[in-house]
Formats: sequence, structure tokens, C-alpha cells
Amino acid sequence: MTEKQIAKYLTEELVRLGFVVHKYNAVTTDSIYLKLDYGVCCGIRISNHKGKKKYHYRFNVIKDYEGDKITRFENLVSYFYNFNELSEVIEQVQFEKQNKIEKYGLENYQMYMQKEKEQNELFKRFKQVKGECK
Repeated sequence: MTEKQIAKYLTEELVRLGFVVHKYNAVTTDSIYLKLDYGVCCGIRISNHKGKKKYHYRFNVIKDYEGDKITRFENLVSYFYNFNELSEVIEQVQFEKQNKIEKYGLENYQMYMQKEKEQNELFKRFKQVKGECK
């Protein structure tokens, strides 16, 4: 599968599960970035190469990835998968959302989504694929 096929599959599945998904295609590489629930549920980086060390994405889907499945940098946790582990990606994303809903409450989670939707300039560059803020 290609990065575009992975992004399409993940987007369709996550929208079906009730996520709001925004997509951004990198300009200089084949990387694709998905933001989930206006970033409240973090994002997914899909690529055929390792990313820049200064950026840390919660979920990383990298072609032929071999290495640590979980890394920690300061207070940030990142998960790594290869192109054959998409069901694990979806499972971990659902777990992330459920944990945040349990921590903040559903109303606050939705309020954070609305706030990001209205105030975050990032969503002018990212294209909303599907799903809506409730």
C-alpha cells in the first residue's frame, strides 16, 4: 500500500467510528498528516521515512518500520506502526479518545474540539476530510 492508500483507509475507518478527520499532504515529501477531532485526539503521521527529530507525533505509521513501538520524549508519548498494523493504529486511537473523554468528560472534550475549530490556524491549512464537530 502507498501512503495515500493508508491515509484513505484510516480516514474512512476513523470517520465511521465518529472522528472528525483533517488531512494535510506534505509539500516536499510523501508524508501525510491526519489530525483527529481538531487535534484533541492528537494526529497520525503516515510516511515512508523517519520524521524530523524536533517533531513528535502521537501516532506514526511508517513503511517497513522496525524499532521501538512506544517512545517517550519529555512528557510526550509516541506510538509507531508499520503499514501492516493499521488495525492496531485504529485501536490505539480509539483508546486515546476514550481516555481523554474519561479524563475531561464528553462535554469538555467536545468543547475543546469546538475551541480548536474556531481558534487554531492549523485548520486553515489542513483540509477537513469528513466528520463534523458535535
